[in-house]
Amino acid sequence: SRSCRRRDAGHRVRGSRSCRRRDAGHRRATDEDGQIFSSSAEEAEMLLARAKELRASLGGGDSDARVVTPAVAPDFTLPPMPNTFRLYLDVGRETGTWMDPRWGASGRRVECTIDVSFGDVYDAAAATAEACVELKKCLATSASTPPRKMRTAPFARLRGGFDKMQLIDGGFCIEDPGKGSSTSTLRLCIEVGGASEGDVTIPRGFLFFALPCFGFRQVGSSSSSMMTLSNKAGTICVRQMGWHTGWRREESRILGVFRAVEIEKARLLDKF
Repeated sequence: SRSCRRRDAGHRVRGSRSCRRRDAGHRRATDEDGQIFSSSAEEAEMLLARAKELRASLGGGDSDARVVTPAVAPDFTLPPMPNTFRLYLDVGRETGTWMDPRWGASGRRVECTIDVSFGDVYDAAAATAEACVELKKCLATSASTPPRKMRTAPFARLRGGFDKMQLIDGGFCIEDPGKGSSTSTLRLCIEVGGASEGDVTIPRGFLFFALPCFGFRQVGSSSSSMMTLSNKAGTICVRQMGWHTGWRREESRILGVFRAVEIEKARLLDKF
């Protein structure tokens, strides 16, 4: 009988405790106006409605409209001009590269975009002296257009816009087809401020790009012409000192690959 009384007493204590917890939870599910919510869903709906009212009162307009950061446009894009492309860089260890064995050994990749404009290719201003020197180093033949100035956005867009890499200078030229080839090669160099992620580092200095070029085509009814570039991936290289050629000298090392997309198509794809 004593054990039965103890069990009954324990049951009453546990029951009273659970009731008090439910009552406390019910009291907490109220707002500052004393309104009681029968479920967490109702409370969430009320909070969402108040957030929309607050946003509208602050002059945000349509509460469901997408908010665009004003700084995105000048940082990563260029104003409208002819022959503008968006370069999609994919930097990481490639088969056959001469980069240091520890560089990119984890398999990590660094992706970014760079907006560039070649303007009127044959009437563009001459490239800077430093860009001219760097371009001539990577030419396979001596026949090419004179190095021209290439406009770039102020920064490369990394990690979806949460990080950026400074773009300092740029130049380009179109190399004539070599013996046995009918395709010209667009060669460009871009001086960057450098970036790193894990064991993948984009060194500060000039990056070199090469992509097949198939001439020019007319754009609409205007007199301007657009370069026709290959849809396939081109190579990104960096020049560093090494011994891979048999003696110590400046050599070209593959840093990654890239694609060039016309800016109108890229903006539809990227929404910026």
